[in-house]
Amino acid sequence: MISERDMQRASLERHFTASAFVLNPHREVLLLRHRKLGVWLYPGGHVERHETPDEAALREVREETGIHARMLGARDAELDDREADVAALSLPYRMLSEYIADPKTPHYHLDLIYLCATPERRCPPGREAVEVGFFPRERLDALPMFDNFRRMLERLFDDPAVWQAVQEGVRS
Repeated sequence: MISERDMQRASLERHFTASAFVLNPHREVLLLRHRKLGVWLYPGGHVERHETPDEAALREVREETGIHARMLGARDAELDDREADVAALSLPYRMLSEYIADPKTPHYHLDLIYLCATPERRCPPGREAVEVGFFPRERLDALPMFDNFRRMLERLFDDPAVWQAVQEGVRS
């Protein structure tokens, strides 16, 4: 039987968002403290009408942290067709449907989460996020974050293929 809450939520709007785990060769992840939620997350936000999700992820990283990152997700360039104006996009690392309990307009975020690389270890001034930085695994336990986000980070840090891709992404 479907609950009344589930029926109400089924009719809510879904917004596409794009986020990025930005990693550096020092085995650090770029995180920021979310202003409203008070927890540490990756940079990300809504996909604008004029951009692709992978463009949105890189834009959000740049705006929120000042970091210029490089997309690591696989991209099947053989599917590109300039004459037909078709371009393959980068594959996300993970995809989540997240309920957003906004008191005025509750909705869902359909979050496309990408992997990105940067050689940087510090964020430049002139960024949106006030509390932002690169963190090694050892410092993550002290940060408040959602349980599922912490699990994603643990999997990320445990995956040698991810760190190999970061090394290669920074070199190329």
